[in-house]
Amino acid sequence: MTRWKLLRDSTVLLCLLWALHLTLAAQSPTKIINYGGGWKDGQVNEPCILVNPKDPTKLIMFYSGMKLGGSAGAIGKAWANMSEPLIWHEDADNPILVSDPTISFEASAIRLDTVLYHQARDEYWIYYTGSNFNTHNDAIGLATCPAGKDGYSQVVPNRIKRYAENPILSPNGQGRDDETYVSQGAVFRERGQWYSLYSYRTSKAVLPGIRLATSRDGLRWAKVPGADLLSAAPEQQYIEWHQVYKIGQRYVLLYEGYNGGTRWGADVATSTSLTRGWKKAPTLLIDQTRWPGYADETLFHVATPALYQFRRKWYLYFQGAHSGYYIKQHWALWGMECDDVLKRIAALP
Repeated sequence: MTRWKLLRDSTVLLCLLWALHLTLAAQSPTKIINYGGGWKDGQVNEPCILVNPKDPTKLIMFYSGMKLGGSAGAIGKAWANMSEPLIWHEDADNPILVSDPTISFEASAIRLDTVLYHQARDEYWIYYTGSNFNTHNDAIGLATCPAGKDGYSQVVPNRIKRYAENPILSPNGQGRDDETYVSQGAVFRERGQWYSLYSYRTSKAVLPGIRLATSRDGLRWAKVPGADLLSAAPEQQYIEWHQVYKIGQRYVLLYEGYNGGTRWGADVATSTSLTRGWKKAPTLLIDQTRWPGYADETLFHVATPALYQFRRKWYLYFQGAHSGYYIKQHWALWGMECDDVLKRIAALP
């Protein structure tokens, strides 16, 4: 082998290693919002991010906060520049929506499900899960808020209005008996139809799968009978918070899965149809233990994953927590570039 070839091959190898270093560095998770301070003393979670409809150079995030152990949930907001989607600024007046003890289904706490911008009404539509710790029934509600002149500053408590006919999805009725809980509706609009892929619980099963409800207006919903769209077993003990996207010609569902006693993780399912044919990706398609900077103290548990694309780059947002029993841990919100995750999703059969 010639000296020139050795030098050339060494240079190529160094370039490849440097490119790999840059790729890994870009994928290192960044803490974007920390827990702590009253309404979010225990955790922050469920990031729902939109491009500000009044200023495309800005992003707005709606997210949940809870006390330690998951009680007294509320919803806050934050903003970021489109050019810096991993640098977020919490609103000083958070939370913007808290549970109402006079409303039975949300008397104890609320959690965030989905936020959509309704262009025809110039409103944010905030779907949320309400809990009553006395009756042990969860249901899904809707609140709306005018976007205002700048899409952010006027999203405040006195402008947010609950839908008069809440809850929009209840455990009983609407075409199906879900017994005790319906929660965490991932709402998706397409060609004049609204879809909610929701979680449920029964007297014998905790979060065993995901079911479907549909609507023509996002207000009045009907549950779709039949088999679950996706089942937790056998890969997970139960599955919960999730978001659905259409990427190319395929629908992608990100959800959090609990593997039966060890850790929470971010998981993926795909389908060519919203209403059938969902297939799980391998459970380690998103594996936090392989992320640069992984530590049991920060990212042992990963949950409430959500994907977004900004300026042709994909980002994964999620909450992370210390090892151990997850209910006793503090959870912060994190973000990271994740073009590699999209490549793995695109390669799925």
